[in-house]
Amino acid sequence: MRGLSEIVASVLLLVITVALSAFLLSIFYNIYFLQRGQLASAQSAQYCQARIVAVTNNSGSASIWVYNFGQTPCVFTAAYALNVAGGAAAAANISASAGPGALASVATGLPFGYPGYRLATNDGQTIDWWGR
Repeated sequence: MRGLSEIVASVLLLVITVALSAFLLSIFYNIYFLQRGQLASAQSAQYCQARIVAVTNNSGSASIWVYNFGQTPCVFTAAYALNVAGGAAAAANISASAGPGALASVATGLPFGYPGYRLATNDGQTIDWWGR
């Protein structure tokens, strides 16, 4: 009787199994990284993404100009004047917000002239500014 030998049949089954395993692995690998990327995007969308663009003198008090470049409104609850070492030299409780894509002025009541300033959100995020 003519047919496939046992060796050829075993090798053929092994090749089919490896190819099918590689195909299934690539599908699950792509799904995993797609879900992981979407999860990271969803997590970052929850946080305030802002940058202090300027600090101006408003009758001796520091006004902090902040730009929100994220998708979530930023609500600031505290402002700090920073000394050269990075420590808080003065602090003030504030209530200010910047909507997505908005430039906002935050009146802090802090003295103008410190080398750095910091804004803080209620959930602990901070945004620093150094220089003039």
